[in-house]
Amino acid sequence: MRVALLISTLALLGFAVSAQAQEAQCFQNEQFLVIAQERTDDVGTDFLVRAPAKGKIKCEFVEAEGDFSIGNPDDPLWYAGLAGKYLALTRSTGPDGDVVIYDLDSRSKVVDVAADDDLAVDEDRVVYWERVAEGTDKTCPEFAEYQANGLGAVIAEERIFEVATGAVAKTGESRCSATQ
Repeated sequence: MRVALLISTLALLGFAVSAQAQEAQCFQNEQFLVIAQERTDDVGTDFLVRAPAKGKIKCEFVEAEGDFSIGNPDDPLWYAGLAGKYLALTRSTGPDGDVVIYDLDSRSKVVDVAADDDLAVDEDRVVYWERVAEGTDKTCPEFAEYQANGLGAVIAEERIFEVATGAVAKTGESRCSATQ
């Protein structure tokens, strides 16, 4: 009886440990391999960036010499996409957050702005909605509805980050978005 109880306890402990471990995810293009691993004790993801792998990829979150590391416990980053030499991320612990874009060649942030949570990443561009001003009853048709639901309002403008040039362009489109 005690042996069966001991085996059951050990099996449960083994399951609990494996349930807490996060598996790495790998994203690769012709220029870079990005290895992402969600944190188990904090919110967000840590990233390792290196030259692309040739052949089959062993997707393990193990830092190697020359890797570029992105992420720290105070920075809740999430993978959004890989576009050429740029890594697009979101930063958020809820519905309001930021868009963060890294130039992986220079290992530097080139965009870090408050933005709506929907963005589109492809090989040529990153499209996002930058939050630029507080919404009011004059600038936001949904203002009263948002306020009635306990939410705020913000004006967001569409931006396109062009991979070829590394420049951000305004499209002239704007919208009113709810905030918490």
